Amino acid sequence: MTLSNGIRKADALASESESTPMKIFDSRNSCSNSISAQDDVDILYEISLLLDTGVDKDTISLCLKLCDNGVNPEALANTIRDLQDRAISQGNIKAA
Repeated sequence: MTLSNGIRKADALASESESTPMKIFDSRNSCSNSISAQDDVDILYEISLLLDTGVDKDTISLCLKLCDNGVNPEALANTIRDLQDRAISQGNIKAA
């Protein structure tokens, strides 16, 4: 389920109920509207650098788009790890 589908379902449930509507957190539509998609990439890139993952900003951006479109994040992470391991074993990149 994508984030937009989840928000639509939550909005439909909130409008059907008599209670106060639920607030769904979405970093791109937060109360302050201060976090953009580029900010998300920048923050995740800083985390990537701290963890020494070897994942660049372009890859992070693509991963976010894939996850937003329903790709399983855990399966995506496993695929990236597998590709990195293959590249290291073939001598295409240095081990982190």
